[in-house]
Amino acid sequence: MSLDAVPAGLAGHVPDLAGTDAARVPGRPETAADAVHAALFHGAALVRDRVSVEINGHRYAVSPVSAGFLALGVEAFPRARDVAAAALRMGRPVALIGELAGTALALAGVAGSTWIHSPEPSEAHFLLPARFVRDRAWLLRRRLSCAHTRPDGPPQRLTAVGVGPRPFSSPAELRALVGRAEAVVATDWTYLHTLPRLLGTPSPPPGPRHRSVPYDSADYDATIRQVSTALNELQDEGARDVALLVEGNPDTYDILDGVCLDRRRLDVRPGVPIALVAAGEAGAPAAPARIAYLSGLPHRHGQTRRQLRDELELYVRAGITCVLVEMTYGDLDLAVQVARRSPTPRTLVLLSDAYTPDARRLVTTSRSAAGTRTMLERARGTLSTLAIFDGPGGLTGRP
Repeated sequence: MSLDAVPAGLAGHVPDLAGTDAARVPGRPETAADAVHAALFHGAALVRDRVSVEINGHRYAVSPVSAGFLALGVEAFPRARDVAAAALRMGRPVALIGELAGTALALAGVAGSTWIHSPEPSEAHFLLPARFVRDRAWLLRRRLSCAHTRPDGPPQRLTAVGVGPRPFSSPAELRALVGRAEAVVATDWTYLHTLPRLLGTPSPPPGPRHRSVPYDSADYDATIRQVSTALNELQDEGARDVALLVEGNPDTYDILDGVCLDRRRLDVRPGVPIALVAAGEAGAPAAPARIAYLSGLPHRHGQTRRQLRDELELYVRAGITCVLVEMTYGDLDLAVQVARRSPTPRTLVLLSDAYTPDARRLVTTSRSAAGTRTMLERARGTLSTLAIFDGPGGLTGRP
């Protein structure tokens, strides 16, 4: 396995997005949170191939936002330096938003971290600890072991586009991309909820050009495998230009982990993860940048519950907004316990089925035994997002 930094474009390709507005939504003014999200996900897309691993003769990008991460802005320093160093030692990538080259240089040696700099759309520095790169290589190898393509299949251009509540592509750009592609692949959730809202028109029904993949919230690895199968079938059928529409950001905890690059060129157009947008709208502060974005289902990513607890305790003590995705009942209980032990009160917001008619939001505080008990009961048997942050923000949101 090679862990060398490689030039951008070797393992994939990212279009020039320098002129793209951050998370554009017609009629909505740009916010400070948009600028943070642009630096994180747009910036990470521009440097996604700088670190890669070789698998079966192909280079696969290790994006700095492909799994959980800690994002910190200029205003968090120098106090946050110890927190950033501790996160790196735990194997968690750290993104520094703003003019923090000196801080990035000082932290680059911690845990054998690789430092990647993205100057656009605003300055961002990504630190990838060696343990994170090793873990990503292991996970990619495991998922790609199930991704088989036909040896004599035709070459295929695959454009993975982040859709969802805050896409970087405008509706006009998305319509043009979908219209140009020979085939479109997306989950049934995307066809039902996201495309109609983004385009303002009913989405086309699934068919030969529009493949719908069932979204399995109980087993997301199954969704990854089915998307891979759909893409390979299209390649076998001769489809040379395919659009893959992905909720949120294609590189973050998502289906690109199972896409084989054999005879396939991958273009990535980023977006913002749904959980971050929904948490922000529920009152969680997104800027100044002090965000920990984590999976609440640690075993799926080779992490133990104790490791997750240790990380959460570090971030909650430091007053960093924590957004946990892929939450199950047992892991939610762990997060609630960490919030309860915080020396200062924390707001907790539980979100499920965001941006659908079935959307639910439950808000409580870490000091409310009845509120947290209700939260645990409501979450039983569901897959949810949990936001933990300082202050009463979100308490005005609808229950």
